[in-house]
Amino acid sequence: MDRKIILLSISIAVLTAHPLSCYASYRETTLSLAKAEQLAISTAPELQQLQANADSLRAQAVADGQWADPQLIVGAANVPTNSFSFNQDDMTMVQFGLQQSFAPGHSLAMKSKKTNALAKAQQEKIQEQVAMLLRNVRETWLDLYYWHQAAKVVRENRSLYRRLLKATESQYSSGKGTQSDVLQIQVEVTRLNDQMAQVEQRIDVLRAQLGRWIGVDAANRPLSNSLPHWSNPISAATLQAKLLQHPLLKVDTANIEAARDEVDYAKEQYKPGWMAEVGYATRRGRMEDGQPRSDFVGAQVTIDLPLFAGGRQDQRLRASAYQLTSTQLDRDIHYKDLLKELTVQYAVWKSYSKRLSLYHHHLVPEATQNSKAALLAYQSATTDLTTVLRAYSNQLTIRLEQTQIEVERAKARAAILYLEGVTSC
Repeated sequence: MDRKIILLSISIAVLTAHPLSCYASYRETTLSLAKAEQLAISTAPELQQLQANADSLRAQAVADGQWADPQLIVGAANVPTNSFSFNQDDMTMVQFGLQQSFAPGHSLAMKSKKTNALAKAQQEKIQEQVAMLLRNVRETWLDLYYWHQAAKVVRENRSLYRRLLKATESQYSSGKGTQSDVLQIQVEVTRLNDQMAQVEQRIDVLRAQLGRWIGVDAANRPLSNSLPHWSNPISAATLQAKLLQHPLLKVDTANIEAARDEVDYAKEQYKPGWMAEVGYATRRGRMEDGQPRSDFVGAQVTIDLPLFAGGRQDQRLRASAYQLTSTQLDRDIHYKDLLKELTVQYAVWKSYSKRLSLYHHHLVPEATQNSKAALLAYQSATTDLTTVLRAYSNQLTIRLEQTQIEVERAKARAAILYLEGVTSC
């Protein structure tokens, strides 16, 4: 077998090595990123849990603003122990009454307002959770997409080397090649088999991770063959201004409001609570003159005297003030973290955009041209087989690097979408 046969083997392998072609048969049955996002949002128990928490707190807020239930008082007074008769003594009475307690100042309204603020925080957290959920799904799907493309490149390389192995073995058996060429290609095939095993392992791990968000059955569907088409992000200055409306900061704002209400509630505890009571007492038997014994009616008010506020009211107010400060600092910390990540991700996106342009306009065309030149040189016996193999292997590797840059750029864009607070897929 001569160089023309080896040239034919290389050409056949290369013609099948077109980027993004290995999943062309997958159509509506494939798992696109948009479909994964929809599945994640529609099935996420975290969102249902947060909604249940918000509904629970709203109902609790109504209850927190209500008076305590009135108490019914029933009893007997001044019953003689020598006979336990209700007719023997004048002061023996059967009593009935109602008792109602009232919280200090406007503390019920403050408590209800605080609970409503907590309910608002849970509602805002739903939007933050949706944004985070979309980011997790997007990043996992994009990683899975990359490793599927890596598997494609490994298969194409392996197919190329297997074809060449057959050609070199045939050439060696006819005395026109060397054993070194055969062994070299055998080593490359074995190495590619090992790489394929590693890639398949990574794909299995990522499918399991994606299954956490969209379900195992959906995660095991064939992957879509195209990346999402997201518009370029707005300017960094505009993004920074928009960052103040991020759902995470809205959660913090609602928590700050609840902390302020807790401070107001603590201040109301300096005011006295009070309790009102009305009662009716009936007596049996008759007086000495034969007249029936008269009944009694009574009313009283009990008022708290917050004279020793140092051990309770003062400490409660101090604790609520510290909690308010802590909540405000939480918001500052979260803003700084979001701003740092925005700066990093925006720089990453710009860097990968520049690199992608370099690959598209220079590296990929140059690698393709180089492989063709190496093949022509081998055909004219001016270079060796190793140079040809290296040229075509580099061409496939550069294509994979381009895909990796596309994926990393898309991941940076997904992070920016999260920082924009985008909660729709």
